[in-house]
Amino acid sequence: MSGICPDCGRSWEEIRRRGRLGCAGCWSAFRTELSELLRDRQGSDIQPDTDPVEEARDLQKSRLEELMKDALAR
Repeated sequence: MSGICPDCGRSWEEIRRRGRLGCAGCWSAFRTELSELLRDRQGSDIQPDTDPVEEARDLQKSRLEELMKDALAR
């Protein structure tokens, strides 16, 4: 399988060779390939309703809200 991440320009072959994604956009660009890779190595794949980029944004938003709350409480 070949492809290029539109965000960072990293190819699937490069990701496989290096063992690292280039950016958060690679999760979306290579979702099928990553799912197959995880299924082969771990026995399960990425959950269809799980978006790692969205989860990271939600976590960051929660942390920022907590910091804002703490700052306003002072």
